[in-house]
Amino acid sequence: MGKRPKPTDDDGKAGGAAGNVVDEVRTARSMNRAVRLVRDHFAMVLHVTYVAARYGADPQKDPYVRTTYPPTWLVRYLFKQYWRVDPVGREGFSRTTPFMWHELFDGTPEVDEFFADAQRHGLGRTGLLIPLTNRANQRGILSLNSDEADDVWEDFAFDALPVFLEIGQILHTRATTEIFGEAPPARLSPREKEMLHWISLGKEVPDIAIITSLSEHTVRTYLKSARMKLDASTMAQAVVKAERLGLLAEPR
Repeated sequence: MGKRPKPTDDDGKAGGAAGNVVDEVRTARSMNRAVRLVRDHFAMVLHVTYVAARYGADPQKDPYVRTTYPPTWLVRYLFKQYWRVDPVGREGFSRTTPFMWHELFDGTPEVDEFFADAQRHGLGRTGLLIPLTNRANQRGILSLNSDEADDVWEDFAFDALPVFLEIGQILHTRATTEIFGEAPPARLSPREKEMLHWISLGKEVPDIAIITSLSEHTVRTYLKSARMKLDASTMAQAVVKAERLGLLAEPR
């Protein structure tokens, strides 16, 4: 599979020092421009993708994606429902440390076909996945694809990892600010989420007290706390906002 022609130096970068690309990513006019800058800077990188969950913790519900993947692959990914078998995204949102794609080759036919199809569409044969988070526990992932042999790619990725980590945090900060604004989203307790869940189903406070074996006073306290955290003037507004942020939790 052919690579884009790039003027490279000995460490696999496409011109300029590592610090230059970090500064360029930080000042890029858009996230789309930022991921393209990363791809174009590193000669061994075929594609760059950043993914976050727009609301809540599940990126499948409403994903925020900025990528250099070709549109034909994005359409195919959705059409084939590859998110159901794609281990890269799944593991990326559950792990805390970077890992190589080939660690996920488990020999199952569905996973093997997914990676083979991705390679046929120009995504490369391997890659590096960097899980990202912040103090508000907002999760994201940075994926860098390559068509190099595993040992060559691993050596390069290990050397470039500090730069990739810095770039990932810059992208993550930009994305979460774009998604949520400057202030982090509300963090509700499990009980507060549970109370709002029952309200969303049309239950009244006395009903919720019976269902949860709590006093009506305690139920009202949880609901008031949740409403204040969500900066909502009414309970209806609190439920709508909690739903939009993916914060409603069904009782276990």
